[in-house]
Amino acid sequence: MNVQIFDQELTRMISSTVPSDWPSPGSFYSSPNWLRFVDSDGLGRAVYVVEDGAGAVAHLAPEDGHPDYRFETVLNSEDDRARLLLGGRRGFCSPVVGSRRSPAVLAGLIGAALEAFPEVNGAWWWPYLPSEDVPHVVAAARSLTGETPGVHLVDADCIVQQIPSDAPFGSSLTKKQRRTNWHREWRRFVESGLEVRQVSIDEIAACGAPLLQQVERKYGNEHPVERLEASLYRQARLLSEEAVAHAVFDGSRMTGYSLAYRWHQELTVRLVGLDYAALRDAAEYAVLLMHGPVRFAQENGIESLHLGTRSYEAKCRRGARVRALWVVAPGTTTSEVAIKERAGSILAELPAREAAALRSEIDAVQASVSTGDGR
Repeated sequence: MNVQIFDQELTRMISSTVPSDWPSPGSFYSSPNWLRFVDSDGLGRAVYVVEDGAGAVAHLAPEDGHPDYRFETVLNSEDDRARLLLGGRRGFCSPVVGSRRSPAVLAGLIGAALEAFPEVNGAWWWPYLPSEDVPHVVAAARSLTGETPGVHLVDADCIVQQIPSDAPFGSSLTKKQRRTNWHREWRRFVESGLEVRQVSIDEIAACGAPLLQQVERKYGNEHPVERLEASLYRQARLLSEEAVAHAVFDGSRMTGYSLAYRWHQELTVRLVGLDYAALRDAAEYAVLLMHGPVRFAQENGIESLHLGTRSYEAKCRRGARVRALWVVAPGTTTSEVAIKERAGSILAELPAREAAALRSEIDAVQASVSTGDGR
C-alpha cells in the first residue's frame, strides 16, 4: 500500500513499508533500518504516514506476544480489544518523528493511520514516549476526539550525554568516588588479562545467541536460542551499516559482547550477552556496556549513549541520567496514584541527585498535561 493523498499545499504519503522520505528521527529506534528490522519478523501489519516534515508509524500485531508491547499487560488492564500501536513496536523508546509537532499535524498523522485500520474502531495507544513528547501527543488526541487521553508512567531509560571528545570520560563524572570507581574497574579488567575489541555484527550473529539467552534468562525471559539466533542474523542483514559490536575474549574464547547501533550523534546499546560461568569478576559487564562504547564514541565524535532501561543505579553511577517513559492512551484515565507508585519504584533505585531530577521531570509532565499545554 503506497498512496499519495493531496490536500491543498500538503502531500500525505501512506505506505506499508518505510518510505524513502521518512523524516530524520531523533532516536535510532525510529530510524529506517531499525523499523525495517522490526517489520521483518512478519508479525502483524505496519503503516507509515508522512506529511509536511512529520512522520508516524503504526502497527496492528495481535499475534505479537511480547508482554511489554501488549496494552493489557503494560497497563494492567482487562481491556484486550484490538488497538493500533503508535510509535514503533520495539526498542522501548518511541518519540515523535520529524520537526513538526503541532497538534493538527500529529492528529492528521494519527487519523490517517486509523483510517488504514478500520477494524480497531479508532482505538490506539502510544507507548514509551519520552517526556518532552507527551504534551504534543496528548494535544493531538484531544483534537481528534475532544477528550483528554489517559497518561501513564510505565518505565524509564538511561542516557549519557555530552561525552567529552578531548578529555578522559572519567573526568566528566560528577563525584570523586564515581571517577575513582570508573578508573578502578577499567584497571581491574586490564589486569585480568582479558581483552576487549571491536568485532563485526556477523561474528555476534554466528555465536552470540547462547550468551544472549543467559542474560535474558537472568531477567526472567525465556527465549529459545533458535529465535535469538534468527533475530541476530536479521539484525546483521538489515543493520550492518549502523552496528557497533564489542566483545570480551579470554584467549580465543568470546565470553561476552555488546551490540550497539550508531545513529547520527548517538550510540544506542541494544543488548549484552554474557557467558556467566566464564566470567572472572573483572568488570566485564561494565566494560561491554560502557567502557568499550564510550571509547568508540570518543574516537568517532559521538556525543551521547542510549543505554536503555533497567540497572538504573549502575548506569547512573557511570554518568547516565534517567528519563521517564510514558503511555498515552485514549479511552483510559490518568491515575495520579498509579503514577506515584510507578515513580516510587523507579526513584527507589536511583542515587539522590538523579532521583530529584527525575521527580521534577515527572511533575512537569503531569503539570503540562493537566493544564493542556500541548505545544
